[in-house]
Amino acid sequence: MGAKDAIQKTLKSYNDVFADIVNVLLFNGEQVISENELTDAQPFSMYKMDGDVRSQERDVAKYWQNNECLRIGFCGMENQTIPERDMALRVIGYDGAAYRAQLSAKKQTERYPVVTMVLYFGTEHHWNVSRSLKKRLSINEKLAPFVKDYEINLFELAWLTDEQISMFRSDFHEVVEYLRAKRLHVRYEGSQNQIRHIEEILELFRVMSGDNSFRDIEEKVLTTAKKTTGGVKMCDVIQAIKQEGRSEGFSLGRSEGFASGEKSATDKILALFSKLYAMGRNEDVQKATNDREYLKKLMDEYQK
Repeated sequence: MGAKDAIQKTLKSYNDVFADIVNVLLFNGEQVISENELTDAQPFSMYKMDGDVRSQERDVAKYWQNNECLRIGFCGMENQTIPERDMALRVIGYDGAAYRAQLSAKKQTERYPVVTMVLYFGTEHHWNVSRSLKKRLSINEKLAPFVKDYEINLFELAWLTDEQISMFRSDFHEVVEYLRAKRLHVRYEGSQNQIRHIEEILELFRVMSGDNSFRDIEEKVLTTAKKTTGGVKMCDVIQAIKQEGRSEGFSLGRSEGFASGEKSATDKILALFSKLYAMGRNEDVQKATNDREYLKKLMDEYQK
């Protein structure tokens, strides 16, 4: 399991985040599911293949129930950073296993629906492969009328509308804001919303952006969170990182010794970092602060 996938799962495993995603993407912002109505479901299921028993694992799964006994539904979420041609087949496997489990529960008489959501984190292009079973299969025309289709519930997070993004009430709002900014190649500024799961958000942003500044700033952010009653806002985190970047720029400017003079070199580096941030190239700033040759390369690029 990759670091990005693991952190995405951790954030979504929180009931407030999970309920928020479902309410926005399935119910158009209507508060249908409450976080206290969710309980963790077993993500593992077993199946038999070639005589061997094997396991398959969902990313995150929850039961939705209105009391301890009655289950209203089962909802699973799958993360995808790249399009997968066989996603419909995978989802059928997950859903089928969840329905089969209901048959195996002898004391359980009610039957409840199973819904799987596929969250696409890609930003370079739309999901460009099949979204349904029939489009993935090579079907003989004689069989075609009898083959039932199965379409995945796919959500392209980076392409959500402003209205949809504004509906998110949990920390996931910051995730979709960042993905949209990355797709549009604009700087992500962070919102005024208070962050509830600070450590998970900072780690997720670190692995999504490749910028270790989010890890470097973590101790300062957590200290601030303990001292303030208003909590930490993502816009403050981004501002703190930018300030750290400016400090690094001054330090580098003093040490580089460009022919044009110390003050001029510092100004040039700060202008370069500002331009890179505006272009969403945070990872280049991070690399330049630790790699003198790469900094000079970027300076040459900037001055052209």
